Amino acid sequence: MARNWSITEAHCNHQVDFTPRSQDHDISTQPRSKQTPAYHMLHTTILDYHQHAMYHLKLAAIMRNHKQFKACLILCDWGLAFMIKALYIHKYHSKHPPKELTMNEILPLVHTETEPGLDIALFIGTMQHMSSLADYPYDQPLELNNIEKLLQRTEEILDELAKRIMNNSSE
Repeated sequence: MARNWSITEAHCNHQVDFTPRSQDHDISTQPRSKQTPAYHMLHTTILDYHQHAMYHLKLAAIMRNHKQFKACLILCDWGLAFMIKALYIHKYHSKHPPKELTMNEILPLVHTETEPGLDIALFIGTMQHMSSLADYPYDQPLELNNIEKLLQRTEEILDELAKRIMNNSSE
C-alpha cells in the first residue's frame, strides 16, 4: 500500500521532516484530538525538541571528558533550553515557542500540583547565568567534580521533564 508523505519544516535547523500522513493501523480507538494533523505536528515538534535536548547532553558529556568545562556548561544550558521549549509547546499547543523564556515563564512550565518546580527553575537560571559568563575568575577555576555534579543534575532534570511530557502525551 502506498503512503502519502508530507514535507514540513522542522524548527531548529530547517531540516526536512518526512512524516507519514496516514497510518496503516486503525486510529479510531484514539481520542479524536489525537487524529488531527495539528496534533501530530505538535507531537513531532515536541519529540524533536526532546531529541535535541538529549543530543546536547551527550555532547556535554563528551566535552567534560575532554576537559572542556565551559563548553560542557553551555551544552547543558542548551539541553535544558530545548526541554523547556518542548514543555512550552506541550502546555500551550504552540508550534513556535519564544526564542528565550524568562523565569516567570519557566516556573509555571516546570511546576505542577504534585511536583514543585522552584528547584528546577532555579537550577535552569543558574545554568543560564554560568554559561553566559565570558570568563571565570582565575582564582575559581572550574573543577571536574563540580562539572560532574552539574552534568548529573542536568540529566536528572531532563529525564524528569521528559517523563512529564511523555506521561501527559499518552493520556
